[in-house]
Amino acid sequence: MGDEARRFTVVMRLVCSVSLPGSDVEESQAQRKAEVIPDAVDHFLGRLLDSIKSSNIPDINRLYETDFNQLTEKYYNKTKWPSAYAVGDALGHGEALFLILYKELYYRHIYARLNPVLFEDRIGSWKNYTQLLDLMIENLSDGEDLGIALPAQWLWDILDEFVYHYQTYSTYCHKAAKLQKDQDVKQLVDNPGVFETTKVLSYLHQLVRYSLIEEWLANPDGGNGQGAAFTDESTRLIGYFALMQLLRMHSLLGDYRLAMETIENIDFRAEVPLFYRIPACHVTVFYYMGFAYMMMRRYVDASRTFQDILVFLSKISSVNSLSYQYDQMLKKQDQMYVLLLISNALCPQPLDESLEKPIREKHADKQMRLQQGNEACFEDLFSYACPKFVAASMPDLDNLENFTANEAHQRQLTLFLQEVRQQQALPTIGSYMKLYTSLQTSKLAQLCEMDGEGLRDQLMCVMHKTRQLVHQRVGTPLDGELQPCGEVEFYLDGDMVHINAQKPQRPHADVFLEHIRKFQDILKRADKLDKPSPAS
Repeated sequence: MGDEARRFTVVMRLVCSVSLPGSDVEESQAQRKAEVIPDAVDHFLGRLLDSIKSSNIPDINRLYETDFNQLTEKYYNKTKWPSAYAVGDALGHGEALFLILYKELYYRHIYARLNPVLFEDRIGSWKNYTQLLDLMIENLSDGEDLGIALPAQWLWDILDEFVYHYQTYSTYCHKAAKLQKDQDVKQLVDNPGVFETTKVLSYLHQLVRYSLIEEWLANPDGGNGQGAAFTDESTRLIGYFALMQLLRMHSLLGDYRLAMETIENIDFRAEVPLFYRIPACHVTVFYYMGFAYMMMRRYVDASRTFQDILVFLSKISSVNSLSYQYDQMLKKQDQMYVLLLISNALCPQPLDESLEKPIREKHADKQMRLQQGNEACFEDLFSYACPKFVAASMPDLDNLENFTANEAHQRQLTLFLQEVRQQQALPTIGSYMKLYTSLQTSKLAQLCEMDGEGLRDQLMCVMHKTRQLVHQRVGTPLDGELQPCGEVEFYLDGDMVHINAQKPQRPHADVFLEHIRKFQDILKRADKLDKPSPAS
């Protein structure tokens, strides 16, 4: 099927299956005429329509990334964009695909800039996403390509915002159940199935399955005649981004092992992984992967994951500061610094030199309190840096007597603090062990202010807690070898503790590469200083 025929098929499917603007909501003609669209906005919408109809990806990307954000700042910083009905009146209601994509921008702007979000907008957002994703899945299930030509950034934002709207709807439902306002409860009862967890997961799984992205990741050069991700870039990207959002979804639900299994085929070892194309995607995969490692008590892997992405972020400056995701990326970066400090406090590891300065400047006090084992500090920082967990099911609106609105977060926080409490005595024991090569358990118990039996229990705890699975840069993210990761190694021989102090050594290759990068930066700055200025 040719491109023109395929686009015609897409439009006909939309016209036949999607309720067009103006038919699903009663709105008076006076209200619609009251919406005045500025000339600059009308011109932008016309160009966006033409670019989408002609599948001009570079123009769509420029209009989406630059013009839309500039017009938002100028005209709609604190108000809604024109409704889809007003845009339909201006451009024609027959442009069904364009109007669905416009409504995706419209609702996203509401969630990003306006607070609180009205319940009608939550319902409208859900209906619009289901229409858009149903169209994509129908095309893919028929053995065709995605049927919609959009830039990579917009494809990522569609799925990222879809999961974010699900997340905020879950929070809204539990808040409404807690306050028990009749109107809010009635709205929830009258609209079952909106942003339901199983439906959201189903959409993401269908995109993964029909796009053949996992088959492509397993064998990028194969797939003769299979189509989908093997031949169409947009299909490949939407499937890839769906995998990332599944990682996020399972993390929000607290299933960290399943979250890591979701990305077992991701191209981490490719020369240029696909997630490099979208900075927000890069941040998402490393944030949730690092957090999953931390909750699975794999602190060495968590520290390494957070360090990798934080070092990368310190060297890039190509993020669009006008984008609605710019502030979110800055917040995620700060959260990952905090999670790195938590992981390092629970299992001390050498940190990259480039990260030590920002940690000293912004987080020195937090780092000291964590190293002292301050439980309140662990709790506060975990609550700040963790994902905004959601409950998998709606609250039981008929039985709200013992309802706890923040149960999902409290459950994860309790599990984390249990682990912290179990390790409270480990730093003290380790600090005394570093002073000796061998000593009697009675003397060590006296130093640690414990009884003999209590010390033996703590020593067994040390031996257990300091052995972790550590990823070896090969295999899936869940793979690893069991290794001792404490600052000291020891073994018990009767009443004697024999100690072998472990001083972590950086690999020689890392040291040389770091100094090579430093010298390259010095040479670049020297070249700029040597060049004469235009004035001279």
